[in-house]
Amino acid sequence: MKNINFRFVFVLAGIMILIVVYILLWMQMISSPEERTAADFIAFYAAGKIADSQGNSFVYDLNAETKAETTVINTTIQEYYASTDGKSASMAPQITLRPDEIAPFPHPPFILPLLQLVARQGYVLAFEIWACFQLVFFILSAFILIRLFPQAHSVDRWILFLGTLLFFPCFFNIVNGQDAAILLIGASLWMVGLLNKKDTLSGLGLALTTIRPQMALVLSIPFIFKRRRIWWAFCAGAAVLVIFSFLLIGRQGTLNFLQMMSIYTGGEGFRIYENLMINLIGLLHRISPSMSASTIHLIGWAGFGLALVGLSLLWARSPEIKEKHIGLMVIVCLFAVPHAHYNELVLLLIPLYGVMRTMGSRNLLVIGTTALLPLGLAFFYLLTNLSPFFKFNISYLVMILMLVGLWFPERLFFWKKGAQSA
Repeated sequence: MKNINFRFVFVLAGIMILIVVYILLWMQMISSPEERTAADFIAFYAAGKIADSQGNSFVYDLNAETKAETTVINTTIQEYYASTDGKSASMAPQITLRPDEIAPFPHPPFILPLLQLVARQGYVLAFEIWACFQLVFFILSAFILIRLFPQAHSVDRWILFLGTLLFFPCFFNIVNGQDAAILLIGASLWMVGLLNKKDTLSGLGLALTTIRPQMALVLSIPFIFKRRRIWWAFCAGAAVLVIFSFLLIGRQGTLNFLQMMSIYTGGEGFRIYENLMINLIGLLHRISPSMSASTIHLIGWAGFGLALVGLSLLWARSPEIKEKHIGLMVIVCLFAVPHAHYNELVLLLIPLYGVMRTMGSRNLLVIGTTALLPLGLAFFYLLTNLSPFFKFNISYLVMILMLVGLWFPERLFFWKKGAQSA
């Protein structure tokens, strides 16, 4: 019994539990016609289908999107009837969606070639292929982030890697068919490049965050005032993506894309569900459901503007950009941007790694304990996801604790300070 490493046994058990639970949840979703067509992936699949059959310029056309998503749903219903004893596909009812009932596709055009390739398959197989792509992107992000801990070796390095990969919002992104894995790769390159004084790498990574344009604004504009080389590298990378996107969809497609962005920004109708967002607008919808949407949007956009100004002033006055600034920027971004759903919580890995590095540099945590934090947070999010109340609101507590850990880390270990004073 003395030779048993109980820490390793418990960690291995925790990793296996997460993997098994994730597999079961995935199988439950993909085997349910209702759940898999309710996922956000239906918009991605419809976009890929339109690009493949009609051309990229029609992807952001509302009528084309409506027809494509209607076809997916009706095909799913027919398959369900065909698989039911005593029924046939001809007995299936036909659904006709209105444009305001679809899941909109406001994502930048540069991912269309990948979606076009995926959408050449049936819906279920396409969903599975897209999930594999997202998993590969998350694996790459985990490999990038663990480079911030060269002191982690052997078992600790694997625990750190697997805890990062199994972070619950990453799984939620996969099971929902979203593309936040691209956002995390960009943010990971940005953070690693910034902390290692590789400004060009940092800026190019930041360009990938344009998969969420509003977030890219918050994360990039402050670099006009500090570490400007990152700003210019971001502009160069973003310009390449913009030119590539324009060549893909053309002038009319660009106009349709801008119209789609304006509809999405309005937040009313469609399958946008602002009350399920994790930002300020979502919080206001939940705590004050009687407040008018226009008032909530006004407050939300005002917060967005204040975030840009406040972060820019902080950058201009800070002699050096460190982990605490990076973490603050990401947390403010998640809370202040007009659109941030649960999928975007993958970005919390950035301030988490900042907290871990800060704790290590202050000798508050040893690497063996530090490596457990992503895994512990993954379990925490999995458990709180069982309750609608905790699913959204617990993230605000996590963000606050991360900010304390970044800016005042000793306060999270007050008992150590007392022991040292004694």
